[in-house]
Amino acid sequence: MGVGFGAMSGPARRASIQRQRLLFLGGSVLLFVVLVLGAVFLTQSQSVARSNVSVESQDEVTLGTVVLIAANSKIPKGTKITAANIREVHWPRDQVPEGAARTLEDVDNMFASATLPENQPILRSALSSTAPSLGIDHSLPPGHRAVTINVNATTGVEGWATAGAHVDVLLTYLDPKDGVSKTIVVVENAVVLSFGGNAKTPDRDDASRGSPSSEISTATLDVQFTDSLKIQTALAMGRITLALRGKDDVTSPGGNSQFDASQFNQPKRVAPTIQKKDKPKGFAKFTGPSGAEHEYTLGSDDRWQNESQDGAY
Repeated sequence: MGVGFGAMSGPARRASIQRQRLLFLGGSVLLFVVLVLGAVFLTQSQSVARSNVSVESQDEVTLGTVVLIAANSKIPKGTKITAANIREVHWPRDQVPEGAARTLEDVDNMFASATLPENQPILRSALSSTAPSLGIDHSLPPGHRAVTINVNATTGVEGWATAGAHVDVLLTYLDPKDGVSKTIVVVENAVVLSFGGNAKTPDRDDASRGSPSSEISTATLDVQFTDSLKIQTALAMGRITLALRGKDDVTSPGGNSQFDASQFNQPKRVAPTIQKKDKPKGFAKFTGPSGAEHEYTLGSDDRWQNESQDGAY
């Protein structure tokens, strides 16, 4: 038969109560430790979650772009691409232009065949492996103009006034004031941009030249704005001729830049002197021993002139 709790003796009862208290205290401590560990774990889990969210956001941004090659600043047409004028940019994957350069190798040693805008992806279609042929407007300094005139084999220096040559522009006209033909220098040291539409500068050592035919061709000159007005006025006045300069001669000849027909060094023509004979005072005629006839004229100086022998007595 079991013994009830109330039937326990005093010492046994006290021992049982003590054990229960120890068990309760131990359970409470264990529960507290579990709660603390749970709180720490939860905090760390949230921190890791936030970190993962940040990493995922960065990965998402990186995964949403691609690396392209762009110009640091505006690159003019004809410029050679170098590492100094380009950089890498991150570009939205869904906005990548067709044919965009993606690596430095795509643009290395290439030339801009069109003007490349700043901070915009460089397109392969805007690149060329060789330097593009630029229009003559790219070679005009500020304040200069390109003027075209008609030339032939004579006025165009037999075709030697090709692109790159330096020439003087001469005007020959008839001055209405005095009716004298004159030649003046309209423009000094103009640069030929193109001859017959050809703007390629020939190799001077190759003795290249334009067409020397007598047919009308054209030459386009690089001159200052005021000189362009002079040339247009000269075209309406008379004949324009190009005078070719030496390749190193860029100085002004100075002196008188005008010449007219009256300056030719011609000897003066002297009218012949016509001697007027005086009226003779008398005549004489006789036949000599040999049978020859002799005629004499008595001049105003009272001297007889032998007409037959052209002698005077």
